[in-house]
Amino acid sequence: DFKLLSDYINTNFSSEEKSTFKTPKYFYELVFEKPGDLVMPIIVEFEYEDGTKERKQYPAEIWRKNDNEVTKVFPSSKAITKITIDPDEQTADVDTTNNSWPKNKETKFEEFKKNQIKG
Repeated sequence: DFKLLSDYINTNFSSEEKSTFKTPKYFYELVFEKPGDLVMPIIVEFEYEDGTKERKQYPAEIWRKNDNEVTKVFPSSKAITKITIDPDEQTADVDTTNNSWPKNKETKFEEFKKNQIKG
């Protein structure tokens, strides 16, 4: 894939155009897993160290190549401080506890509920 990209850039862009390309400082590899049978789109929100946010959305067809797992690489010129999957809870995800990095802390209410179930 890298050779194809390199060949494409070399044949389609002049030296002047290539000199304006920005080289990303960071590369983030995310692995998305689909444990159930329901096919849903992937919505990802990145929060950067400067406080800005960016969203990327992939249609449900992304699961055609692999029904269990999809890997995407995200190049960035800024460091990412938080990643949230499905930030608006639009998909049918029954376990939202694994939708963010770093992992969200449990609220006092969630701790209380967990203790009530055990007790």
